[in-house]
Amino acid sequence: INTTIADVLLLSAKTGFGVEQLTNSLLNLINTGALRNNETIVTNTRHYDALLKAFEEIQKVKYGLETGLSGDLLAIDIRQALYHFGEITGEITNDDLLGNIFANFCIGK
Repeated sequence: INTTIADVLLLSAKTGFGVEQLTNSLLNLINTGALRNNETIVTNTRHYDALLKAFEEIQKVKYGLETGLSGDLLAIDIRQALYHFGEITGEITNDDLLGNIFANFCIGK
């Protein structure tokens, strides 16, 4: 997972500022072949964060396999990776999601 942002575009859906630049940038990606068919664009911040967390857990599993860590300990990291994938696929319940939202954002204050 690439965690860097190459280009940042400022735009406003309300005023239309930057929409033409966004359109041109997307067309440039398509026309130059920079975006391949096998690549995925993640546009949801929550999904992106979940993918990063799952990737970190998978890296732990990989390291554990390389160092001979026991299967019981590897299973913990595998479950964590699956949990983060579940945030994307919908296997995590709305109650879990609401708990996450209220834990991370100050609502109603």
